[in-house]
Amino acid sequence: MNGNPSPAPEDFAGVQALYDETMADNARVHDLIYPHVFGPDQYIGQFSDNSANELRLMGSLMQLAPGSRVLDLGCGRGLVAAFLAREMEWSVTGIDLSLVSVAAGRDRDHDVELIAGNVYEHAFPGPFDGIYSTGAACHFDAARLFARARALLRPGGRLAIFERTRLGDIDADDWNRLTRDWKCPHVYTTQEYGELLAVAGFRVRHVVDTTERFRLWQERSVDARKALREEIVAATSQDYFETSLALAAYEHDVSKKGLLGYAAVIAEAVS
Repeated sequence: MNGNPSPAPEDFAGVQALYDETMADNARVHDLIYPHVFGPDQYIGQFSDNSANELRLMGSLMQLAPGSRVLDLGCGRGLVAAFLAREMEWSVTGIDLSLVSVAAGRDRDHDVELIAGNVYEHAFPGPFDGIYSTGAACHFDAARLFARARALLRPGGRLAIFERTRLGDIDADDWNRLTRDWKCPHVYTTQEYGELLAVAGFRVRHVVDTTERFRLWQERSVDARKALREEIVAATSQDYFETSLALAAYEHDVSKKGLLGYAAVIAEAVS
């Protein structure tokens, strides 16, 4: 694939450990940082690199009627699920591998169902009208994920992902950091997403490139971490601060090279 490796095997034990152990303090840190990144009216508790307006746009482009049954794949604390349930008047179910995140979401008593589990293994009752993922699809092999999504959707149902995209050949060191360190099998181009969606029985309806805003969010994320260092360390630890800053900084470095972008891809189940 244009000089970068083929997708690695999915590592769900690694994903769970990343969010339940290494980054277990993510929620507290995000609540400190991201009002400064997106703006206080645009941060609704999301872990993805998307403002509230970008999430609204994704929801509107899915073109699902009020009352639609929708699955949030990689829901975290369920704050995006609760937000879109209110904004779009959907009935949203969230699923996530992170026990810490799901437990925190249940403590907030959202008006959405939150499931701790693996989307490949959980038995859902009946088909969904829509499935979306904001910043979590990177942890999956896209071909396998899209096949599972198609099996869970009714004909005409919609699938949306908001995710990092590859814009060029990424060198080996950066590739390992973007994939191995984040427990991601691959970094796909939007073209590759489109091809894999077609194989799985989807037709792409919209592609929205948010790369320029993604780079702005990343720059602000790095700057905010540095400015809030004392608060972050007090809320977590020095080790967490350094890990969090390193993860944010090298992703920003790759995007500044013009090799990493962000996009929403919305597709319709057609066969």
